[in-house]
Amino acid sequence: MKTRPVTILCLIAAIAVSVLLAGCAAGDGDATGGTHKAIIPLDKTPPASETATAKNEVRIEIQDFVFKPAEITIPPGTKVTWINKDEAPHTATSVDKKFNSGGLDTDDEFSFVFNDKGEYPYFCALHPHMKATITVK
Repeated sequence: MKTRPVTILCLIAAIAVSVLLAGCAAGDGDATGGTHKAIIPLDKTPPASETATAKNEVRIEIQDFVFKPAEITIPPGTKVTWINKDEAPHTATSVDKKFNSGGLDTDDEFSFVFNDKGEYPYFCALHPHMKATITVK
């Protein structure tokens, strides 16, 4: 049986692409320790506590040593994502310890879904003068 060179080249190309794609999908962060982003496998649906529709998502920017916006009111089930736009590291840490982002470097993100009604004051643990509040009702 004679093997065609085109068939062998196609097989080699398919293997190379598979190896490259597997290498790209293997990591869940960068070489500096990650970006606090959740990786959800394509074959799994996240638990209800981690989901939110597009209209139930809010972004809070950390910039110039301030949470922007500093006060928001949201409905239950809203996903809030903080993103650090400063050069300095920051945290989003709730006073009642319901959530804590840990240190967020520049462009790092942290998300939390607020399911329970109430008032959630929070601050930056690295810069305690930075304060804000989320009200869920």
